[in-house]
Amino acid sequence: MSFLEFSHKAELLKLLRLCVLISILMVTGERPASGQESSITDDMVLIPGGTFKRGCDRFGPQHGAPEQQVHLDGFSIDKYEVTNERFEKIFPEHFLRRSIFSDCDNCPVSKISWYEAADYCHLIGKSLPSEAQWERAAGSGKGCEFPWGEGFDLMNPPARGGLKLNDKASPVGSFPPNQNGLYDTAGNVWEWVGDWFSIRFYYADILHNPRGPIRGLMKVRRGGSWSDSVVAMASGYRDWSYPLSRGFNDIGFRCAINLKTRENKIDHPG
Repeated sequence: MSFLEFSHKAELLKLLRLCVLISILMVTGERPASGQESSITDDMVLIPGGTFKRGCDRFGPQHGAPEQQVHLDGFSIDKYEVTNERFEKIFPEHFLRRSIFSDCDNCPVSKISWYEAADYCHLIGKSLPSEAQWERAAGSGKGCEFPWGEGFDLMNPPARGGLKLNDKASPVGSFPPNQNGLYDTAGNVWEWVGDWFSIRFYYADILHNPRGPIRGLMKVRRGGSWSDSVVAMASGYRDWSYPLSRGFNDIGFRCAINLKTRENKIDHPG
């Protein structure tokens, strides 16, 4: 087989994959009930543009330092982590490999690679949030604290976490939302974000709509999980994983929408 023939076949395979994904969307996409309208922004929260402080110095450069000012334009983000049921309407084959640790229809989807999470968001008209967007929506601007503030009551836990592999994930929305109206930003499952991981990317100057390094080996995950330590649920804590792996029982995701610049313009009085 010549190089040109090989290239042609490779392009045909890419086109076939795209056609299959589009067909899945057409066949399995949710349809609104009679008299109801469905919107891409249903179950999303609008986060206004502005500047906030991200990170936590005490977690060190790998997991949260340096604390720094970040400016973000407005964006919308899902209230809930993507569930098995929603994910499988786009990728039905996932039903056969649901994690035994997150197996109900309304449980957060897991055992998916970063690329599958990114594909899902793209196919429904959204994207994975950047790391900065995720922290802005998840926390209160105090990265060393949890979304609800300081402290974690093991007898009356405010989130699904700190169980150290002794249990499993809960259905999404089982715990109270944070101040922005988002559920499970601490615990339940880790959440993939768009950024590659690199300790060299973060620095003290103010950042404007940062998207992370342009390349890397690992993708960032945020929020902690049912299977991890309590400290991992702090809003400014980060970790990372290999983006091609489907083997993680405790990593899921949620999607976001970037708003147009014109919509983010603030009219000042006077």
